[in-house]
Amino acid sequence: MDKLNENDQERINQSFELGVDSFTEEDLDKVKASSETAEKKSKSLGEQIEAFQLLWSLLHDYWSGKYRAVPWKLIAAIGFAVTYLVSPLDVIPDYLPILGFVDDAAVFSLVISSFQSEIDAYRKWKESQK
Repeated sequence: MDKLNENDQERINQSFELGVDSFTEEDLDKVKASSETAEKKSKSLGEQIEAFQLLWSLLHDYWSGKYRAVPWKLIAAIGFAVTYLVSPLDVIPDYLPILGFVDDAAVFSLVISSFQSEIDAYRKWKESQK
């Protein structure tokens, strides 16, 4: 997958921070309503598809009440990442072949790197449920 230049990465980082800080429960409801689009667009995430699947699972377990041992900021980060994925208005527009989804993948990578310990705890919990 292509790499982002420094300027684009900085714009994504700023968008991520602002998006997570301003994310609300109402926004989370909108994410839930966009499930079909999110799952369809996730197929374009390349190496980050597994991150999407794990985070999407966490979000579903949060919605259902099965797993609530996470800080709101992680839920907001996942919600923002999904919102960013389904939105055609990104740092790099989605209509650009291949390159258009590099920024989407970068946002999921930011979620993973920012909340690694919480995500690892969820992964362990999820495995223990099998």
